[in-house]
Amino acid sequence: MLAKRSILKLAIIFFILIWFTNVDAAIYKWRDENGKTHFTDNLTKVPKAFRKKSFIKDLLPRKIKSEPKKKNTQSKRIDAIKREEPAEKEIKEGLTEAQRLAIEKVINFLKTDIHRYEKFYTYPPSRSKFRIIKQALASSTVQKQELLRQVNQHNLPVFKEIAGYFDESITEDKKSQKVMPTTITSTRQTLILVNRLKDETEKKTLLLIRLTLALKTKK
Repeated sequence: MLAKRSILKLAIIFFILIWFTNVDAAIYKWRDENGKTHFTDNLTKVPKAFRKKSFIKDLLPRKIKSEPKKKNTQSKRIDAIKREEPAEKEIKEGLTEAQRLAIEKVINFLKTDIHRYEKFYTYPPSRSKFRIIKQALASSTVQKQELLRQVNQHNLPVFKEIAGYFDESITEDKKSQKVMPTTITSTRQTLILVNRLKDETEKKTLLLIRLTLALKTKK
């Protein structure tokens, strides 16, 4: 009994010492013909007759590598879209020249619109800032309405997403045009408008990727 306890203590001490090393390790364990248990970290020290019966337990190094940072939601969605194949109908039939032209127009608009308001984000919130953004929105709204009319002429899955975005964005633009912030409410109203435009930037980015993939379909 004492012998077994001594062996157990030695085994525990051995595992603890291995655990606190800075290198990866493997532990080999076997029991000889007399029933005595042996431990070693050197495979060559295990008798050949017992190597098949021995087992290896990999131990982590003391310094564990940190896990990579998780991607944010937008990055994940972008990666997922990039892995998607174009819609089956688009692959089968390809795109007409009119459809390609419409896609290119929407792509050019979205790229421009993403950068349209960036210069205003650093301005302090105020009535004047709200008024300037409203003026920029007015021009953008007219372009959205024209592009919406064009995409509604084509029956493509990707255009349904574009039309849905334009419908929603135009509605919000019109609501913003009706807002007349006062000295008291100007800060809050400006922040609301800016946050909405920043949220739309993510939607535009995802739509740009889908449209670019659609353009890659064969003619």
